[in-house]
Parts: sequence; C-alpha cells; structure tokens
Amino acid sequence: MNTHHYKSILLSFFFACLLTACMKDKGNYNYTPINRVTIQGVDSAYLLDYGTRLQIKPVLKFSEDTHEDTANYTYTWVADHLVGYTMAPTIISTARNLDTTITLDYGLYAMYYRVTDKRTGVFTDSYFTLNVGAPSYEGWMMLCDMENGNSRLDMISHRGNSDTLYPDILKEVHSAYKTTGTPSFIATQFAYLGGPTNGSLGIFVATSKNAVLLGLDSLDYVPAYDLKNFMSVSEPITDWTGADINLRMYGGLLYVNKNIYAIGFSSITNPINTQDGGTALFNASRWVGQNPSSGAAIIFNDDSKTFLRYPGSGTTCLTLPNGDLFNFSTGMDLLYATFVPYNSGEVFAVLKSHATGKLFLARFTVAGKQNYFAEITGENIAGAETFAVSPELGYLFYNAGGKLYEYDHAAKHSILMHDYGNRKISLLKFQPFASTYATASNAVYYTTLSKKLLVGTYVQGQPENSGILDMYTVPDINAQLQLYRSYTGTGKIACIAYRER
Repeated sequence: MNTHHYKSILLSFFFACLLTACMKDKGNYNYTPINRVTIQGVDSAYLLDYGTRLQIKPVLKFSEDTHEDTANYTYTWVADHLVGYTMAPTIISTARNLDTTITLDYGLYAMYYRVTDKRTGVFTDSYFTLNVGAPSYEGWMMLCDMENGNSRLDMISHRGNSDTLYPDILKEVHSAYKTTGTPSFIATQFAYLGGPTNGSLGIFVATSKNAVLLGLDSLDYVPAYDLKNFMSVSEPITDWTGADINLRMYGGLLYVNKNIYAIGFSSITNPINTQDGGTALFNASRWVGQNPSSGAAIIFNDDSKTFLRYPGSGTTCLTLPNGDLFNFSTGMDLLYATFVPYNSGEVFAVLKSHATGKLFLARFTVAGKQNYFAEITGENIAGAETFAVSPELGYLFYNAGGKLYEYDHAAKHSILMHDYGNRKISLLKFQPFASTYATASNAVYYTTLSKKLLVGTYVQGQPENSGILDMYTVPDINAQLQLYRSYTGTGKIACIAYRER
C-alpha cells in the first residue's frame, strides 16, 4: 500500500469519528435526586464520668423523604479514636438515639454519629468529642491538716474549661484509702514502681500513719499499694511523720525518719545518707535539692551541718569541693532548700546562724559551683515561716504571719506583696510539672501553671472549709503579684500536687 493511499484511509476514519461524535445523543437521562440527611441536635463536645449515662437525641431532616422511615436507615455511634492515639473505631450503639452507659477507658475521644440511607448507601456524619473522666481525673490535689490528728485529701478538679472543688475527693470517688494521721506529703510523677504505677503518672500520698500509691484514675487503693512494699529495708517503716519526697521522671528521693532513700526504676533502695562510701548513717535534712534531669542532688548532713552531693546513683553522698564564697560545712541550720531551673539550674538554700540568729541565702549548682552567698536583709525575715523560689525569676518568697514577701537577692531587699491579715499562711510553693516537653498535649498549660506562686491560707480553728488557694503571676522588676486564680472552701492545705494528663 502506497503512502498516499494510507493517509486517505486515516483521514476518512477521522472524519467518520468526528461525525459520530457530533450526532445527537438520544438516550434517556432522567436523574433522580439523592436523598440527603441533615443532622442537628448533636453538641460539639460532651463531658461525663466513666460509667454514667449519655443520652443524645438527634434531629434528622431529609431532602427527599417527607417523613423518617427507620426501616430505610441505619444508625451508628462510633468512638473513632482516643485523641492523640491510633486505635480501631469502637461502635458504642446502633440506635437512632444514643442512650447508653459509657464504659470507654478514661480519656478524650473523637466521636461521630453516622446515618446511612440503606437504599443508596449514602451516609452523613456528625462529629463531636467525648471526654470520659471522673472528678479525680485531673487537677490540684491538696492534702489538708484537719487539726484533729487526721488529714483530708481535697481536689480542684479541672475538666474542660471549668474547675470544681471537691472537699474529700476520696469519699467522692469511693476510694478505700483512709487519710488517718497528720499530713506528710502528696506528689505526682511518672513511675514504674509497680502497683498502679506502670509507666504512668503515679500519685504518692503519705500521712504520719502510712504512705501509699493511689490508682491512676479513680484513686482506688488496696494494701498492695503501700509504699513499704516497694522498699528494700529489712524492717517496714511504720511511722511516716514528717516524711517528704522529691520526684523526677521514673525516680526521685524519699525522706523518712531522717534517712533518704533513692527511688529507682522499679524499687526503693536502702538509705543513701552515708558519706564518701562509709557505712555510718548520718541524720539527713528533709530539704533536698535534686536536679530532675540528671538525678544528682544536694543533701544536707544535719549532724555536721554540711552540704553533700549525691551523684544520682549509688548508695552514698560525696564531699563537695571547697567553695569560693562559703564553707559547705556551714555550721548553720538549714531552714529550706530547693532546686530550680533559674540561671541554668541552681540550689537555693536558706541557712540560720546559731551565733547571731541571722538568715543567709546560698545559691550553688549541684556540682558545687557557688554563685551567691549573703545575709537575707528582708523585712520580718527573722519571723519567716515558709519559703518558695520562683523557678523563672529566682525571687525568694517567704511569709511572716499573714504577710507575704518577695525577696530580691540582687537588690538585697524585700517587698511586701500581700497582707492576709488574720488569715494564716499554710503553704507557699511553685509546682513542678512533668508534662512540659514540647510534644505533651498540655505542655503550654502546664508550663504556665509551673510559674505561678501557690499560696494556701486558712482561718485558725477552722481547718475544714476556711481554706483558700490563691495562684499568682510573678512579674519581673519586683512588680506586685497579679492574682491569676483563687479557690475558696478548701481545708488547711499542708501540701499540694497536680494530677496531670
């Protein structure tokens, strides 16, 4: 076949196709509109306690059906996933209206309600969130002194955007734990000790009678949760009067009966209050300055009035190198000490001279580098009762009676920040938080709270419900404290911690 003839065939085929394409399509195209469902009456968010009843009655509208024939539709209520995690969706109901007892695990869920037209397979979703919790799920936990030899655990429950005070939270959630004895400590931190701590945030509570771990969500308790069960001491501790605890991620230091025990990954060791590898135990101070990152700490030998360094592991404390500003063998009483991230990490210690009665402030690193030592010349400092240090600005706060002061160690003067009059101050604290790392869901909120000064006050003789927890923003340049939040009706707050999520 020659080339000219081949091209003629191709042109003929092209024009035939073009003619066919231009011919009128005589097919039948009568379209039937698809029935569309509109869902109303489902809120964007729901908050309820575990094991309680959730009722939702949606209002459905249809673009084509004049009335709802339930035989033509399927209905599905789905827990799609726990926010921040991946999981297989869980169908919690297939009823048109939701009326069921929620037994999902504690947490915030992404949910949806789906209505499907069985005739076409077309479905419509309505999305919402469901926060399954309990009054004890998140918030401030306050161990209160009832002034009758016993304690009470109060809680300011933080749920959504609201805070609710529950005096005696253990009674509210039907916990078996009884706070008999005077308050010793309450603290929270991620732990692997066992019992209810399985890598999650553990709740440590101690009164003079016992020390325990509480269940993570509903504060449940069984005797196996007693802290003595995780200790390697030969004789179980029965007197926890004045005990204290410094926790860090999966570890910390426990003070009880003038001894200090290291909290390891899965157990609590024998006492570490020996010096330079010796075997003799010295009487340790309750005031410990531990770097939460390294685990290294400053421990005070109350017998020799000497600061020592605990390296973060092992069973002994070490002598610190000679200092440039003061002698680590101080010869003074230690009134208060804490580690703060201020100035890249320092221990602040308040000391009192036997000879003169004067108070001194020492600032130094856990490695022993001394940065500051001078007499505290603040107003009413001789009558100071409790102390706290701003982790951000390094101001020292103290109270004398109902007067609250801020001490600027650089300017060497104090400023009266608030006079509570006849109200007694039972607590000063800046609360450290575990979940402030960048990927934590509540990092910004917890970082904000960690910078607030907590002040607990009460009326003497009324320890049950006269308590107030004030939270203050601490400005720089010695400006007056700014009230951030205030909660009334607590007990006399002896110690406080925050149950994070």
